[in-house]
Amino acid sequence: MARRRSADDTSPVSLRERKKARAQASIQREAMRLFAENGYETTTIDEIAEAAEVSRATFFRYFPTKADLVLHDIADLMVIDALPQHLEETSLVGALRNAITSLIDTATAEQHTLNRQREELLRSVPDLRARVPGQIAAALPLLTEALALRLNRSTDDIHLLTVSGAAIGVAIAAWNAAANDLSEGFTQRHRQLLDDALAHLESGLSLRGTEG
Repeated sequence: MARRRSADDTSPVSLRERKKARAQASIQREAMRLFAENGYETTTIDEIAEAAEVSRATFFRYFPTKADLVLHDIADLMVIDALPQHLEETSLVGALRNAITSLIDTATAEQHTLNRQREELLRSVPDLRARVPGQIAAALPLLTEALALRLNRSTDDIHLLTVSGAAIGVAIAAWNAAANDLSEGFTQRHRQLLDDALAHLESGLSLRGTEG
């Protein structure tokens, strides 16, 4: 059985995870620049490693493949990191809504550009697009651990897992609903879709006008 942890044990995101996230962000940033200049298919791992000033071995320590580099969502850890402060204010799902929307709303112009480039690749490269739902679902253990830590519950608590799983499902649904619209206002539209979907989950998933 998973261990029940105290909210005072550690922060949801450890120092090691933060350092890893910074290294991954640096490599991903340089990769996106090269993809924009030379194209995704033609850019090699060696070129990315050189631009990021890391060895080939270091690249593979953080990303098993070039595809994993694009699929990796740096925002996952940032949302988890921000979650505790919002849990003081509202429900579990409400806390997720607040953490996600505040992260999007406070992103820098550089972050918005990188996110847009990443989304374009995820939606235009068939292999990447097929792997997106699984990549989103991979955040489930991280989210569950963060909630368990804060709420002093075990990570195999079925109610906690239900909330985490439902939130992950919402994220997949919102990504699919955004379809291929990558016009100028994509970030805000995706933000609204995700917020609406989480609000729907928070309200109990009623489908008014279609029931009965």
